[in-house]
Amino acid sequence: MKAIRKSTVIGVFANTPKTSGNSASASAASPRSDPLKFARILVPTDFSDPSKQALKCAARFTEQFGSRITLVHVLEPVMSPDFTNFPLALDEDKVQEAARHRLLALAKVHLKEQFVEGAIVRTGNPFHEISEAARERKIDLIIMATHGYTGVKRALLGSTAERVVRYAPCAVMTVR
Repeated sequence: MKAIRKSTVIGVFANTPKTSGNSASASAASPRSDPLKFARILVPTDFSDPSKQALKCAARFTEQFGSRITLVHVLEPVMSPDFTNFPLALDEDKVQEAARHRLLALAKVHLKEQFVEGAIVRTGNPFHEISEAARERKIDLIIMATHGYTGVKRALLGSTAERVVRYAPCAVMTVR
């Protein structure tokens, strides 16, 4: 005799309200009545070709779901062992402003204006800053590129995308 196994529902379908005679109580129980509606999307970019592919993918989501996209670029702080002999080439505010202009230019090329919610530049550890930006802005989905590093290169550089998947407060879609 075969044992009957009870299936477990995980992921986005776990919060889907069950249809019953009283649909008003089912939608009131969950703040997100449609877990597959991605109203707010965060697209982290380092301005590389794979990041541009992720942005193109996100642009298709705007067509499908009417989503609004926020672009984010994270500047990693540069550390020098001796600040007296290392003149800082650029002021941090100027670097942030230049990155913000690049984000807006990227949005102008790949997105329709009505779908752009914002462009933010943060400084710090990329996976942490991306996850925090998603949390602060109540993002439904992060769409980001993977660079596909393997072996020693991955061990040395780590994987920002992998860490974002672990720590993000929302769904994450990676694009290769």
